[in-house]
Amino acid sequence: MFEDDNYYGSINQDKEREQKLMQDRRDRTHKRGLYYFILFWLTILSIPLTFLGSIAGAAEVFLFNTSHVLLLMSAVVIAIGIAIVVLLFLLGKDENCFTIAAIAYILQVLFNSISEFLPDSLLKVILSLLTMVASLFYLFEFINGSIYILAGVDDYLAGSWETLKKIFIYAAVGFVICLILVFIPFISILAILAMIIGVIGLIVLVIWQWVLMFKTARALRNF
Repeated sequence: MFEDDNYYGSINQDKEREQKLMQDRRDRTHKRGLYYFILFWLTILSIPLTFLGSIAGAAEVFLFNTSHVLLLMSAVVIAIGIAIVVLLFLLGKDENCFTIAAIAYILQVLFNSISEFLPDSLLKVILSLLTMVASLFYLFEFINGSIYILAGVDDYLAGSWETLKKIFIYAAVGFVICLILVFIPFISILAILAMIIGVIGLIVLVIWQWVLMFKTARALRNF
């Protein structure tokens, strides 16, 4: 009788331990979902603000003084960038890929900012290439982090991220090949057309990435 009581008591303790572990995992996943959801909206918001900042800069050169608007836009974009980095580091506490993505994001912004103040030179070209490399590192590490963070939460959605990563790799390789073919006579026109088509395809991929980001945030919050 006492052995049976001990047996059932042990089973109950195991169940309570499993329930506690599961609840802890849900809490951590919901917190990740909150970070990811904010990151999604900041990413979406930063694009039109950057675009409007470029328009304001052009207006200042050709039409009228927009220095106050430019200053405000720059301050908002910088604040959003800092918030994105903080959120990536917070997500990186559980998945190291997000930490690497945060570092790559910082380097990308740093290289791009420095190159904007330089005249046309070899150094500017090198910084532009470094910006591109940092952007690719950010993209792929962010995708890897999104895949890992969805493990056991939504494997189908993780598979969609995996597919997106493969397509981005193919697109990057294709772009480099077209860039080389541009300098070859008789093929350069076709290469330029392929690059234009590739840019359109890249826009589609970026929109797909945003959709996956929204679905990932929702899956994490609903886990």
